[in-house]
Amino acid sequence: MTDEQLAIGVDIGGTKLAFVLIDRAGHILAEHRLPTDPLQGEGAVIERIVAGIATLRDRAEHPIVGVGIGSPGHVDPVRGIVRNAVNLGWEAVELRKAVSAQLADELPIFMQNDGNAVALGEMYYGVAQGCSDFVYFAIGTGFGAGAIVHGEMLDGANFYALDIGHLALDPTGRLCTCGQRGCLEMYASGVGFVAGAQAYLSDYPDSVLANTDAITGSDVFNAIQAGDALALCVWDEAVEHLHQIVAICAVTLNPAMFVIGGGLGHAIADMLLPLLESELPSRALPSVYEGVQFAESQITSSAIGPACLVWHGLSRR
Repeated sequence: MTDEQLAIGVDIGGTKLAFVLIDRAGHILAEHRLPTDPLQGEGAVIERIVAGIATLRDRAEHPIVGVGIGSPGHVDPVRGIVRNAVNLGWEAVELRKAVSAQLADELPIFMQNDGNAVALGEMYYGVAQGCSDFVYFAIGTGFGAGAIVHGEMLDGANFYALDIGHLALDPTGRLCTCGQRGCLEMYASGVGFVAGAQAYLSDYPDSVLANTDAITGSDVFNAIQAGDALALCVWDEAVEHLHQIVAICAVTLNPAMFVIGGGLGHAIADMLLPLLESELPSRALPSVYEGVQFAESQITSSAIGPACLVWHGLSRR
């Protein structure tokens, strides 16, 4: 591969589709965004994915050698299928086949779950450069995660590794969109913030959120910053669930670093990272937590990680 080769990355989010065109050095040459609008159906979303790819392809001044796509849900990177992406309403979508069929050329398409894809981007160009063992949390509309172990993405036997957003930490807890109860995502995410605010609203009639129509995750975050009692209750609940998941990942994967990203993750990083770092020693042995770093993602576009799937995939062919 030469420095003049380019890659396109696509990040499929619950509310937006992010596209990026990068070179081998990680320079962003062009970006594009489109709404996801999953309620319009998978066909409409796929058409927008293809349109975004075409937009960046038209801006490229050097050869594009591949497209990388990061998606929520259960992603089979071998068959190119996305299953059970609950925030998109996708049960089983042959995404690679559908996108390839609409592209005018035969660009190779590499796929991964969004957590692993962004983690790869952190290893290539972000805060985890030079670190071969770390865990990445993507806190946004939902909760995604990925891990790099010995420099490789952790997939698992059925490509379900690190699907911790839907780990039921409390089987009697809040009902999740996946059908389980007490999933991490229903507490530590935009969806979780809203669910928490709605669950406790009657207990805090003086909350600023009590007079808010159609509460959003951003509303809850702003209320947290303002010291609103209801919002702080939601925050404390989210942090406790994150303490649990950090400890679980620390003792099972023994990472050297935890990286926090995602739209909401970036917003809360300054408040969250010191809490996670100070709490881990009370939940794990010194041999596990000593030397572990906590850092905010340095990747400026969520689509950079998916673009890195191209470099990673081609290097292994």
